[in-house]
Amino acid sequence: MIPPLQANLQARFKDQHRAYEPLSDSDKNDQTIKSEILKRFQEISKAKVIQLSDNDKKLRPIGVGMQTIFEQTLLKLMEERSVTRVMVLFHTKTPATPLVTPENTAPPEAMSKQMQGDSARAKTISDRTVTVRNLAKSDPEKVTLYIAYPKSGMQIRDTNQQATYHKELAKEQNKCLKDLPLSHGSMPDNLVGASYIMTGTDADKDSQPLYFGLRAVQAIDGSAKKLTWTFWLGELNSAEIQPHYQEVKSYLQSGTATDLKLP
Repeated sequence: MIPPLQANLQARFKDQHRAYEPLSDSDKNDQTIKSEILKRFQEISKAKVIQLSDNDKKLRPIGVGMQTIFEQTLLKLMEERSVTRVMVLFHTKTPATPLVTPENTAPPEAMSKQMQGDSARAKTISDRTVTVRNLAKSDPEKVTLYIAYPKSGMQIRDTNQQATYHKELAKEQNKCLKDLPLSHGSMPDNLVGASYIMTGTDADKDSQPLYFGLRAVQAIDGSAKKLTWTFWLGELNSAEIQPHYQEVKSYLQSGTATDLKLP
């Protein structure tokens, strides 16, 4: 049986998906990307974990497109008060791309050279500069947004990107936003991605939080080689979710003295 929050999430995802525009180089490609996003989200809703393998040019508009629509959906669920608590964790090698990039932009320095000039992949950056900032401005009683990265990862970002990130951290309106530099020297490739942990309004003491997560590659590291990204969606204690979640949790907790209050 699908948990009520997940059923609601799936319905609202379809609503947000209808309005989504990939803005690739042709209407045909746009429709292909949109079709793949919905297809893959429906797959993960049933299977709890899926893998997508392709080169970055084909994979990123689908994978990050799905993440963007998910974030739009999550914001909608919070607006409707279908979600009471959300923990968002971006665990990446450098501070998260959307927050080192000015809102509604996708400058060349935000992406790899192979990505530059690709409108569909650029759109994945500019879209999420909006959704992530909207998450950062949410009610801090309901939302916590951690930007986790090895401390040395800050230096990989140029001075303008660092300034943009620190500006976001300093904004009073971004009450949910928490900087989490980690003591680790590096981050394993298999942990690069994001985790979203959600509790529904109808949750009781026996309910499990709902987890949506992805293992991916940051835009600055996008290349022409074949990649495999993984996506998870399901109750936090499910067998498909637990191995990955526990690995992420252990890595984050061992890299900071901060009590992250992870479930």
